[in-house]
Amino acid sequence: MTPPTIWIALPAYNEEATIPALFPRFAEVFPDQRVHYQIVLYNDGCTDQTVARALEWKPRLAIEVIGKAVNMGLGEGLRCLIRHVAEHGKADDVMFIMDCDDTHHPRQFADMLSALEQGHDVVIASRYRRGSRIAGVALHRQLLSFGATILFKTLHNCRGVLDYTCGFRGYRVGLLQRARDKYGERLIEERGFACMVELLLKLNRVGARMVEIPIDLRYDLKQSASKMDVGGNTLRLLRKLMAWRLHGLE
Repeated sequence: MTPPTIWIALPAYNEEATIPALFPRFAEVFPDQRVHYQIVLYNDGCTDQTVARALEWKPRLAIEVIGKAVNMGLGEGLRCLIRHVAEHGKADDVMFIMDCDDTHHPRQFADMLSALEQGHDVVIASRYRRGSRIAGVALHRQLLSFGATILFKTLHNCRGVLDYTCGFRGYRVGLLQRARDKYGERLIEERGFACMVELLLKLNRVGARMVEIPIDLRYDLKQSASKMDVGGNTLRLLRKLMAWRLHGLE
């Protein structure tokens, strides 16, 4: 019997500067081929050398590149990555999704796998759990995120979840396959930042058991410029959540 595969999904847009720092961390976590894993980098219309730098690691890492020549946003990247893994993976596989900017560390895979093995379907590396470490994020941004989280929790309660927007998560592939059976391509309809919350809420609707572990968030290691308008995205997301509360998510 083929052992479960660990899929590492990386949505990437112009991350040439971060590949040399991030990919050696994968080599440390997966030092040999005894662990079945596959890195899938989604090229979201990169205009720099992100893809070329990633493919340089093919002799040492199991990596493939999918994506499009035109930048389509995080939602399209997440949708394509989930489709790819759901179609090529097995129900007992695991998919980790993480940012490609070196702010998330692959060494947390072990704790995330342990949480999934305890019977959960989704594990989130959370900023709001005891033991989390957040470096390089301004205090006002942390306060804004925490305040927004309280509103998210009030509007749409997901049991076991405090961090609705963090992009570092692990999913059982069987759960993603079940969610795609229900929603099809409508599993993710949001193009931008809201897609992470949309996916979480829809997985909650299909009965996902969720848990969080503390995150080690290292914005002080980030090499590329931030592409996110945190304040504007948070306000837009709150409007989305209120609309979903009033009119339904589907």
